[in-house]
Amino acid sequence: MFYENINQKNKKKKVTKTKKIAIISDIHGNFTAFERVVEDAKKEGADEYWFLGDLLMPGPGTNSILKLLDSLNAPIKLRGNWDDFLFEDILPISKAYIDEPQTTYIVELYKYIYDHLDPKYLKEMRQWPIYCQTTVSGFNIVLAHNYPKKNFGHELLPYAEQKNFDKLLFGKPFDIAIYGHTHHQLMRTSSKDQLIINPGSIGQPYTAWDKFSADRRAQYAILTFDKTSYRGIDFRKVSYSIDDELAFAKANELPFYELYERIFTEGKAFTHNNDALNEIITKYDYKPDVLTYLKHLENN
Repeated sequence: MFYENINQKNKKKKVTKTKKIAIISDIHGNFTAFERVVEDAKKEGADEYWFLGDLLMPGPGTNSILKLLDSLNAPIKLRGNWDDFLFEDILPISKAYIDEPQTTYIVELYKYIYDHLDPKYLKEMRQWPIYCQTTVSGFNIVLAHNYPKKNFGHELLPYAEQKNFDKLLFGKPFDIAIYGHTHHQLMRTSSKDQLIINPGSIGQPYTAWDKFSADRRAQYAILTFDKTSYRGIDFRKVSYSIDDELAFAKANELPFYELYERIFTEGKAFTHNNDALNEIITKYDYKPDVLTYLKHLENN
């Protein structure tokens, strides 16, 4: 009888309500990976989504990605450095650096996005900030793509100096800093033991260590809070069909398709690989195409 009463009391105990937040970043045009991540996050009970930037390029996804993102409860959406390419005046920059292969690469991808993406989504993305601040369960949180006032650079790679990470926690003393950009899943602290988190990349996980590069699963993280406290983090890795993603890229005539394919076999991006870029530029006569496009922009 005593045990029965205890069990009855336990049944009446209030279950602590938790809030699960899926932290997603660096999709880079990979709709297939993003779709699987959303499926996984829903299965894990995610209540809302925070997006840290770099939505499009160099992958083929455009409207499909924005439509899926807009269908989610996503109160935080940040603009990454690749997103910023879409809103820069590319004419003076491109003309000044036209002999650098990265220019042809970026302009071809820029042109692809403008040819495929509904203007309403461009208008939406333009309004996204590059950082924001929020509070959950009494915890003050800063979110950025890289640094709050600088959404590009290499200061926050996992093996960077401690002072670089301390700088991320600026202004009032934040409890948690969350950033993307480096394509590495990471949890560490500031020198004062404030929490620093990177959920990794959905579209292009990266590692400089070759033995780990075969793992192409999409990365994200789930933060859990209850009413008064931080409960923990779950770093997630989600499998998806790379063949389906490449078929999607080919069907949509993605420029530099061969290099996009190599991202999945070699685990490396090619933005700064001049030899690889020049090989594809020459093969497909991309540079004359870019020059024609820039002239069209100049005349209109």
